[in-house]
Amino acid sequence: MNVADEGADTKDARFRLIADVVVSGPEAESIFRPGVVDVTGSEIAYVGPLDTAPDPVGGVERANVEVVGGLLMPGLVNAHGHTPMTLLRSAGDGLPLGRWLKEAIWPREAHLSDEDVYWGMLLGCEELLCNGVTTTTEMYVRDRSVVAAALDSGIRAVVTPGILDVEGAGPAGSWRSFFNAAVDLYDEFNATSERITVGFGPHSAYVLPEDALVEVARVASDVAALVHIHLSETKAEDLVVRERHGYGAPEVLARTGILDNRVLAAHGVWLSDVEMDLLAAHGAAVAHCPQSNGKLGSGIARVKEMLSKGVRVALGTDGPASNDDLDLWEEMRLAPLLARAIAGDATAVTTAEAFKMATSSGAESLGIDSGVLEAGKLADLIRVDLDHGCFTPALDSTELLSHLVWAASSRLVTDVWVGGRRVVKDHRCVTVDADEARREVSARARRIFEQASRSS
Repeated sequence: MNVADEGADTKDARFRLIADVVVSGPEAESIFRPGVVDVTGSEIAYVGPLDTAPDPVGGVERANVEVVGGLLMPGLVNAHGHTPMTLLRSAGDGLPLGRWLKEAIWPREAHLSDEDVYWGMLLGCEELLCNGVTTTTEMYVRDRSVVAAALDSGIRAVVTPGILDVEGAGPAGSWRSFFNAAVDLYDEFNATSERITVGFGPHSAYVLPEDALVEVARVASDVAALVHIHLSETKAEDLVVRERHGYGAPEVLARTGILDNRVLAAHGVWLSDVEMDLLAAHGAAVAHCPQSNGKLGSGIARVKEMLSKGVRVALGTDGPASNDDLDLWEEMRLAPLLARAIAGDATAVTTAEAFKMATSSGAESLGIDSGVLEAGKLADLIRVDLDHGCFTPALDSTELLSHLVWAASSRLVTDVWVGGRRVVKDHRCVTVDADEARREVSARARRIFEQASRSS
């Protein structure tokens, strides 16, 4: 078996991949035709054109040089997700966010078990990986199950346990109990797993009291952890925060110290210019989720303005109950389409910016050393099949990149490596039994629905 193949221990792996095209980044000079990617352990050792490539790294034997053809590029980075919600896919279709949560989502989530969350996450990881997503950012509950499924699937995950107040649930549903559990998870996993990073996921300024945000800000600062929070997703949410505080959610985050940390704010649909300036001044990033925002009727984030003000913008799928798939490739195409349409400007978001939002901007927002193919970066990469009409013609590197963003799709992803380990081969996720995961999720989803119906 090739050391890049399924299940292989990548600690001492050394191999070379030769492709017809290597897109290491969106700039023309970062595209090599043909190209080489050398991997040592979990990192990239060399990327460049084939004709000037050095001798194979570490004296790699010929058996460990694989001509993969096609196109190699960085793995996609999902900057905001609730992936275990595969268990709730399409629930509450047609409801706005508030009613969707209260009537369709929370009643079912009340009946989730650890095993339910594990199988929901595992099935979602299989979908993400097959769609070319090598890193996912998760905010959910029963987070040890989320971590376990991510580890079993082979995906890289940034897990930010949800911190919220559950009305009527007593001490177990207080923000303090969720916060303490998040601290415990951070202590257990953050320094022990190469593929799992733990941060903090305070739900939002409209759900949590100020003292909760202050405490999260303090502890996150002490350990330099990511703070992942919903921000200005809907107009109704924005009005609630302003009525309660006299100003918007970004200022709440600034006053409580949240913005003094590495912050990834999900959605940002209803941000004013002044609020965008505030986020930019603090180096906060926004996870743009155009499909979920569209499906729930929440609005369209002003991505052009964010980028022009220096706000880093990444892309997220959100949960599969409000999207309803886990295909970041669709977000990479829809985000610039919407930005150009609402601006009436074909230059509003460039092709290169769209590519970055799906790759390097997501990685930078998370503090993950991936998102581009270059020496020293994590060996998180994907292969795309070029034998398809959507890549014809490709007269130069600029057209090739345009085809990737505007014409290609996740259906052309054939192989995926995370940390040098091949987890998808020939369109099949080799780390997850997809048939078993689908059976488990289907049965568990039916049970959850029936329990929620009886409780209503």
